[in-house]
Amino acid sequence: MERNDILILDIETNSLDIDKAKLKWFGAYSYLDKEYYLLPYTKMDEIKKLLTRHSVIIGFNQIEFDNPIIERETKIELSYNKKTNIDMLEVCRKRLVNMGIEIKDFKLKTICETLKLDEFGKGDIDYKIFYKNKWNKEEIIEIKKYLKQDIILTKSLFEYIQKIFEPLRKYLSEKDKRKFVDVKSSVASLACSVISNIANIPIEWTKHKPEELERFSGGHHIESRIPMIKGNIVSIDFVSAYPHAIIMGNLLSPIEKGWNGNKYYNLKGIYDNKTQGKVELALKKIFLERLQAKQNKEKEKNLSYKIIINSFYGLIGNWRFKNFYNPTAAGDVTKIVRTWLKYLSSILEHYGYKILYGFTDNIYVLIPEDKTEDDLMIIVNKFINKIKDNISFPQDTFKLDIEKRIKFMWFVAKNCYLWVNNEDKVEYTSTLLNTNTPKIIMKVFNEYMSDKMIKELNINFTEEELTLKIKEFLKDDVLLSCEEYDVKNVKEYKVKTSLQHQISEKYGEGRHFLIPNTKGIGIGKSKSTKKKIGVRYCSLKEYKKNNLVIDDIDISKLIKWLKSFIEKTK
Repeated sequence: MERNDILILDIETNSLDIDKAKLKWFGAYSYLDKEYYLLPYTKMDEIKKLLTRHSVIIGFNQIEFDNPIIERETKIELSYNKKTNIDMLEVCRKRLVNMGIEIKDFKLKTICETLKLDEFGKGDIDYKIFYKNKWNKEEIIEIKKYLKQDIILTKSLFEYIQKIFEPLRKYLSEKDKRKFVDVKSSVASLACSVISNIANIPIEWTKHKPEELERFSGGHHIESRIPMIKGNIVSIDFVSAYPHAIIMGNLLSPIEKGWNGNKYYNLKGIYDNKTQGKVELALKKIFLERLQAKQNKEKEKNLSYKIIINSFYGLIGNWRFKNFYNPTAAGDVTKIVRTWLKYLSSILEHYGYKILYGFTDNIYVLIPEDKTEDDLMIIVNKFINKIKDNISFPQDTFKLDIEKRIKFMWFVAKNCYLWVNNEDKVEYTSTLLNTNTPKIIMKVFNEYMSDKMIKELNINFTEEELTLKIKEFLKDDVLLSCEEYDVKNVKEYKVKTSLQHQISEKYGEGRHFLIPNTKGIGIGKSKSTKKKIGVRYCSLKEYKKNNLVIDDIDISKLIKWLKSFIEKTK
């Protein structure tokens, strides 16, 4: 790092209400001192000195929560015009999805567990301890342990993101480096900074949204004609389709007389077909460096460059990015890629291949029994050469790759499907099952349903069958049926009948894992009607104390996660 005046901080308070909360403990790690600080509110002078000595403030949700409380009690301004703030919650919301990381929620613990940064566990503490103004020796030890772990996790998260995007710092201005643009900005803003600096053009923003925005079409979608199919199936992807369309068509270099796609594309704009533009060359440079990094197995460089390449198209259609915004070009990018997808599908069907599904830059193809993958690629490569003959700046890097080899596919809905690959592994899109899917459902899916689908190459399940399997797995671990609730202090809830208020009132603030049951044990609604069973939520202790059994657990919500499989069978 070019600077070390960085302070990672976290605070503990007696309330989650920012206006009422009092600072009780202040935790920090100073890169300047290479030291942790764990201070009670009585050490206010030390807290103030730490804040004054550091210009970069890093926390987790500190802009919304920590900073206002600290400013009120220390009278030290932490706003953007005084300090560089890096809120790791905002950073994760901006970056993790673009990094291809699926995450259940954006809690610090969940993020660090997903990224495997939580070596010791975040730990738990009874938050009532922070209602006090004085603590005994044992309580101080407990508080310091809990607070330090929060600092460690936030520090690990910051260093993880910084390491991923470190390769891009060489393309940032000194001003952007000092502000940690590589870490804190959105991926679109980061792409803007990187490409602008490589192309040696100023970074300019449009502050006010135009009264009327020009519309342009999106990607092409080929609907699945056969809901379920088995055979020799491959998924073919255009390599970086949108970036290649921009580079090869020189689409950010409009001109009065030039190339408009001719009859092959029939584009709306006209582009320079003699001299390639600065921006197109900058994008090409990043693309080639990314390929080299991938070849050299440089993980961080490969990932950070890939994100820039994939994010760049978004700048063209976003009015905020003054130097790049060009809705005509944005529409022509999608027009070019749609044309590729349509032509390829048409050619393959002409030769007897069946197009099963397509979306933006890839298609799923069923290879006939009398043909091979090599036969397919001969046609594909001829098609690629045809594209290169009909564009201004053809690139050797432009090609089609086989991404997946599949023996069975089930199309549930648009952009929602499941497949069995040639290695006998069941895979699926996150629109079918994802990180929010209950653990018991994933256990049933992985340990029962997957084996059956691999064996039968079919979807063949009944509700009774899956219900029995859920109950069978719950016999080994009843906690798999739990629903997780993270509740605030009971005083924070105005509606006393809400489930969260009831949980906080009975079990206290914090995280609780409660078992939904039909025996009226615990909290929540209990009355049953002819149409609906009354469900209450109890702790494991209450479950055992009242001698509840598996049949007393309400699994109606659980079985809904497998609704698509059951409906398909029907």
